[in-house]
Amino acid sequence: MINNFYSDIFQVKPSDLKTYDVFNGFINKDSLYYIVPSELENIQITEFKKSYSKYKLFFENIIKLLDNSNGNDRLYRQVEKLFRLHEVGHIGLGYSENSKKGSGIGPKLAEKLTQTAYELVKVGIKDPEVFHLVGLLEEGIGADRISDITVAILLDDFLTYTQNVSLKLKIKTNKFSYNKIDYAIPFYQDNPIIFCPKSLLTDLPVALDSEDISTVCSHNEDLRNKANQIIADGFSQGTVNSKLYKQNLKSLILANPKLVQEAIATYKDKSTFYDFDKDPNGDFIWKEIAENSINKYPLQLDNNKKPIEIVNDICNKFQDMVENNGLWKFFHNSDGTHKNETFSQLLFFAIAHSYCETNNLDLSPESDAGRGPVDFKISQGFNDKINVEIKLSTNRLLHGFQTQLPIYDKAEKTNKSIFLIIQLYDRHDKQIKKVFDYKNKHETVDKKLPNIVVIDATKKMSASKS
Repeated sequence: MINNFYSDIFQVKPSDLKTYDVFNGFINKDSLYYIVPSELENIQITEFKKSYSKYKLFFENIIKLLDNSNGNDRLYRQVEKLFRLHEVGHIGLGYSENSKKGSGIGPKLAEKLTQTAYELVKVGIKDPEVFHLVGLLEEGIGADRISDITVAILLDDFLTYTQNVSLKLKIKTNKFSYNKIDYAIPFYQDNPIIFCPKSLLTDLPVALDSEDISTVCSHNEDLRNKANQIIADGFSQGTVNSKLYKQNLKSLILANPKLVQEAIATYKDKSTFYDFDKDPNGDFIWKEIAENSINKYPLQLDNNKKPIEIVNDICNKFQDMVENNGLWKFFHNSDGTHKNETFSQLLFFAIAHSYCETNNLDLSPESDAGRGPVDFKISQGFNDKINVEIKLSTNRLLHGFQTQLPIYDKAEKTNKSIFLIIQLYDRHDKQIKKVFDYKNKHETVDKKLPNIVVIDATKKMSASKS
């Protein structure tokens, strides 16, 4: 299924959603973007002007209850109940693979959160902003959960914002009741859609590294040494032990409550916000590029050809557009970085899907066929299936060629495969050659290996400079 944006489903211009700072998320999948609660403090959107005060008030109430609790009484259980935040509507953030509903906070996580909050309060930490750090201190609470918690606490504000935007853009709505108030918001397949402001979102979950923790502990050499040990224990032997890291960091803060204010300030300073206009990850711009390219460079497919021949025609057209029609430049960012591999996959898929729409071809991404994801499967009839595996040259190409496609082919009963490499830099020539060398050495008449296609997406000099 092609990934559709809110603007596609609700038939509004992306620029109109941008006018109201609406995150134009995917309707059928989550995006890896996260809410930064501290940004609510300075947000300029009318519906959220009081949100940060309400957010802090929620945690102030929890702190008051726990301050008067003995850890095993009605007040303590009341906090556990407050932390059991229910799932919210579709908002298109976080890690979910199959659902766009928020995860919410269940009984077990609520119990852990209450215990951590109780420990913080009992050592004298009563600043509600300490809950910005909960994702750094508690296993099982990541940036996606923080987003869910924030939306659940401020759901009435998010609903009011969604309702007002929908009214201004004349988006079809249905009634949604919350806290005995009826809201008019969009629905998709009987599920409520909740809009989120882009200005609250980041693509990088905030984490404190060794330099940050050293800054927090800078006034005390002994604490600095302990902080360095936390880093060493949490990142030993090239692996990350998130659980141990969080346990040790929490112990350090509980033993040294005065560190909290510096830790909160450092956390806020670390927050970075995604530039949706430049879209350096390529999570959104692929669709516009695909639509423009298809209109500018149409492809007539011969439906009488064999499926593998049609797929080759599509790959050749994609290669021509990248190498000779300027699409290579979209793989690179102005700061010298490049877009994610997902951008390449979505761009190819959108272009190929459009070319196949008028032909008897089924082009579909597969999330799990038993041994991991297949990027694209093209089928015509029951016996013809072709996998197109797209990899950036920055990836482990030989490993992918050796293990991934053969496993997929076995799981999918696929009879033909294409290993399509997007070469971003000249320095990857040797890495690409290893893949060809492996194919030449191991392919036999009885054991066919995937066809290899290399697309040159390296930076090109402009005609005026060449």
